[in-house]
Amino acid sequence: MKLHLYRRLAAEGIRKNRRLYLPYMMAGSVMVMIHYLLHFLESSPIIAEVRGGDFAQLFMGLGGIVIRFFALLFLFYTNSFLIRQRSREFGLYNVLGMDKRNLTRIMIWESVFSTAISIGSGLLFGILFSKLAELGFFYILELDAGYAMTVSVRSLVLTLRFFLEIYLFLLLCTIWRVWRLDPLELLQSTQVGEKPPKAQRLTALFGLLLLGSAYYLAVTIKEPLQAILVFVAAVLMVIAATYILFVAGSVTFCRLLQKNRRYYYKPNHFVSVSSMVYRMKRNGAGLASICILSTMILVMLSCTVALYVGDETSVQERFPRQIDMDVELNGSEGLRREFTDQLEDAMMVNVGAVALAGAEDEAAAETGMGADAEAAAVEPSAAEPSGDAAKGSGTAAPVRRNIRTYRKVETYGLPLDGGYSIDMDRWVMGAADPTGRVIQFFSLEDFNELMGTDADLADDECLIYCYGEKYGRDTFAIAEGGNWRVKAELDAFFESGFRSELSAMSLMDVVVKDLDAAVGAFCDRMCQNGQPWAYPEWICEYDIDGGDKEETARTEASRARDTIESIRLAAGAKIRGADINMRVVERRYSLMLDGGLLFLGLLLSIVFVIASVLIIYYKQISEGYEDQARFGIMQSVGMTKREIRRSINSQILTVFFLPLVFAGIHLIFAFPLLWQLLRLFGSVDLRLFVRMAQLCFLLYGVCYAAVYKLTAGAYYGIVSGAKE
Repeated sequence: MKLHLYRRLAAEGIRKNRRLYLPYMMAGSVMVMIHYLLHFLESSPIIAEVRGGDFAQLFMGLGGIVIRFFALLFLFYTNSFLIRQRSREFGLYNVLGMDKRNLTRIMIWESVFSTAISIGSGLLFGILFSKLAELGFFYILELDAGYAMTVSVRSLVLTLRFFLEIYLFLLLCTIWRVWRLDPLELLQSTQVGEKPPKAQRLTALFGLLLLGSAYYLAVTIKEPLQAILVFVAAVLMVIAATYILFVAGSVTFCRLLQKNRRYYYKPNHFVSVSSMVYRMKRNGAGLASICILSTMILVMLSCTVALYVGDETSVQERFPRQIDMDVELNGSEGLRREFTDQLEDAMMVNVGAVALAGAEDEAAAETGMGADAEAAAVEPSAAEPSGDAAKGSGTAAPVRRNIRTYRKVETYGLPLDGGYSIDMDRWVMGAADPTGRVIQFFSLEDFNELMGTDADLADDECLIYCYGEKYGRDTFAIAEGGNWRVKAELDAFFESGFRSELSAMSLMDVVVKDLDAAVGAFCDRMCQNGQPWAYPEWICEYDIDGGDKEETARTEASRARDTIESIRLAAGAKIRGADINMRVVERRYSLMLDGGLLFLGLLLSIVFVIASVLIIYYKQISEGYEDQARFGIMQSVGMTKREIRRSINSQILTVFFLPLVFAGIHLIFAFPLLWQLLRLFGSVDLRLFVRMAQLCFLLYGVCYAAVYKLTAGAYYGIVSGAKE
């Protein structure tokens, strides 16, 4: 009999408080659903088989961690609100004869009902929408997916276990809170207000200084490496400053409104301001939470949408040709123009029939390449595929078009006495200094040929191009040897900007008259860890017929790889290795990266939007119950329904849109920092990022206004019925 009574009281308590419990259970259900979907996609064998799918599954796993952490915090927050509102009811039960053990049984049954509904509905919707989520994910990634429906038992078990642990923890917290309060405290818990705080000008000033410091860090970021180093610090500073300003600053703001007689002593302002000032600590913390969540939503959507929409532009910028070969040369001998010219001639013939003029007879003998092969190198058109190098192709090499070749020498320098000192040990060991630069040297001959210019330089002159900022000096020097006068600072450069965009450090291009004479000696000097001071490279980029198809591109890459290997064996130690990139393959990897981030950003944004809406809703509901008695008194002395609504609008508009305004300000000042981070992911279109941020803010603002109207109606429904 008692068991049935506890169940009935628990069910009746949920029914009577459905205005509080339904949003709570819906939020829990959505989080369960999204957690299942993320784990379902993370463990999907279909995605795992797709090239680049490991990137996407990694993001889904990271998203699952974020959801678990956020679900714990948010459900704890909403559960605390529920218990605060139910405490009066529990206190009444206690006065009527129920002891704490009886109340515990009621709370256990309430927890069982709410947990079963939240987890059960969440898993059900997760299973129902799992295929839709998979299809949507594949659509974003531009892949074909089957229509077979599957259920991941492992995802079900993990999701069920995790959320059962959360709800058990919430139940224990609820029981502990009720047990530590006496009946009188329970009865009066919802009526306990806050003492009117004093205007905290010094605290508000500290918050402004902290926020200003964070903004300064964000807007002064010039390089991606600096963005990585200060990102976490800037975020934490903004969060702390936001809470300080919304708590202390809102108190000061209300005090200023009270001192303004023309504003304060009006019916629609007097009630709202006088009631707000008594709960500004809790009110400010809630507004700060809404602001932080809104900022997170705007940042995630702006960045992920900009990356996805600009994916093709990024790939085209990073890989201007379908095939990109980066041959790493060894020392000054490999860098010599004579060798790279022979290398270019050999690369332009069919695979297998390649040799180097002047290659040592021993190397030629070891690879089976003698005079005939040398002749083939001199007469490329007569060459035919043969030998091991032809095994990967089976067909003649296609015609190469839009060929672009050049040499460069890459090193890393730290500022020293107006110039730079080479410090490759620091770069190779991954301890790059944010003040350092990646310095790339090019020959004037390559520059003129690829830029279509006829520039002229003396031996002690150079041209300089800096990505992102001007060099601004008349001389350029390397402490270990080399001093040039800067003849001109360039506004454009022939090399694709992707190496700058993907580099975590600033990049400088230096054009000298004779590359071998200027920096060849650096290539023969070694660091303490055995790495060279500088890396000479020969770049060869070109298009082929059908190069936009993966099979064709991979066949050509196999030919090129075999060619480079044959040349390496023939040339002895002049070649260290080679990287061959195919634009069509890189596009797939890039789409997996950007598409995975977009999908994760959308799911997390849904969670954060729901959290923001519920915080706003519960804030309005709790304040409505607190203000109910006050508005009842005002109605008794003649305040009309119309005046009540005007007062409510004044109160809500006074503070409600502050989080949205501050979120927009946070986003504006975070722009330089976010842009540097996006550069690490290959984004090259700043204007696109600006447009996407504006669009996301506009759409979120419309949703925010809709929530305002909804919650204002709920608040009005509570306080307007106070008299009845």
